[in-house]
Amino acid sequence: MSNVMWRDENMESAVIGAMFLRGADSEVMEVISSLPESAFNYKQNRDIYRAIAAQARGKGIIDPILVCEQLPEYEAAILEAYSTAWAKSSLKFYSNQLIRNAAIRDAHSALSDALGRLSAAPNSEAGMSILDELKASVSAISTESETIRPVPIDDLLPAIINRIDERMAADSAGRSVMTGIEELDEVTGGFDQTDLVLLAARPSMGKTELILDITENLTATGAGVLFFSMEMSDIQIAERHVAAAGGLSASRLKSPDKLEDEDWARISSGIARMTGRKIWIVDSNNLTVEQINQIATSHIQQHPETALVAIDYLRLIKLQSASRHDLAVGEVSKGLKSLAKANRRPVVALSQLSRSVESRPNKRPVNADLKDSGEIEADADIIMMLYRDEVYNPESPAAGIAEINITKNRNGPLGTVYRRFWNGHFHYIDQVEARQRSIARQETDAGNKRYSKRGQHNA
Repeated sequence: MSNVMWRDENMESAVIGAMFLRGADSEVMEVISSLPESAFNYKQNRDIYRAIAAQARGKGIIDPILVCEQLPEYEAAILEAYSTAWAKSSLKFYSNQLIRNAAIRDAHSALSDALGRLSAAPNSEAGMSILDELKASVSAISTESETIRPVPIDDLLPAIINRIDERMAADSAGRSVMTGIEELDEVTGGFDQTDLVLLAARPSMGKTELILDITENLTATGAGVLFFSMEMSDIQIAERHVAAAGGLSASRLKSPDKLEDEDWARISSGIARMTGRKIWIVDSNNLTVEQINQIATSHIQQHPETALVAIDYLRLIKLQSASRHDLAVGEVSKGLKSLAKANRRPVVALSQLSRSVESRPNKRPVNADLKDSGEIEADADIIMMLYRDEVYNPESPAAGIAEINITKNRNGPLGTVYRRFWNGHFHYIDQVEARQRSIARQETDAGNKRYSKRGQHNA
């Protein structure tokens, strides 16, 4: 192989061009995690690649125009690389070749340096010392393209300012995904692009309705949501969206003979409101986490406007591992977390809670109520527990109020957010009023519990 092949400027430009053309998709991010700057022999390409990697890590995008603004002296080279459409599908092959070329350059340099030092060695001991250093240098040279390389903090520090700036900009692509529920976003700061969010509750609390509410809010801004519906059919999910958008109960759609003119008007309004929304529904109840990853990754590459992946629900994901059940469930939660990290899209997974909740006087769920909770709780960045007291106590002063209890928030505080639950849908409610009514119910529970204990003692 000639020295020219060890320093292939066209191939370096092709790798940069492929990244510009593809953006920060999962394979590009994988390449960035394993391709060091030193793989680029030419300073110009090293500088451009460094800017691309910083942009991808900090903002989740790769934009040639923004890189041109940062490196105006390389504008011509950037635009030329951006025009190499033929390189788009060959990114991994070319990046692997750059790593091999860099390894040959490093070996040539180490051998040349050692040869010169050996020629000047004053004695055999010095020569052996040089030979040992050469062995260590050569063994440290990596020819593996799949090696994940640590990122120095200096490469990440500039991205912190970028993230802060972009979170201040309402239309920023690097901003956290906001749910559209203002009080919830205040507590969580929105969902980070790599978050695994767990929404858990007992049956009939409204888990699916809450994620549909978030979906409607998010898609109203022009963003997209990929929804894996593993419990309900796709048409049922669409019906619920229309009912919520039209402001009528989804149960009304099941009795068309009883629909009145106002109902038809609301259905028409709901359909009009949901038309054109970027919502994609996968209707399947027998998917493995690997299949979910493949479908989601392919979809996001085709529809980069997709801002969130929702899965309804965790328990219905097919387990493949033959290991203990709780460990197999842990592999699923780790797979979903990997999906979020690889594609830089938050994943919201719905989960059922164990029946142990029902046996307690205070039935508000806690993290220990998660089925197979250890692995799931560890992998989740945010855990939200949904609770409606009226499900257990129809005469509760908190009737019509839903609590979203944030019981884990890796990057922020815990807390409770209240929503009005009416007609099968979630609506705004004054937080102070809702808290007072919910506390009144809790105090009633505590009073009954104290009375019960005194009665037992006197007996």
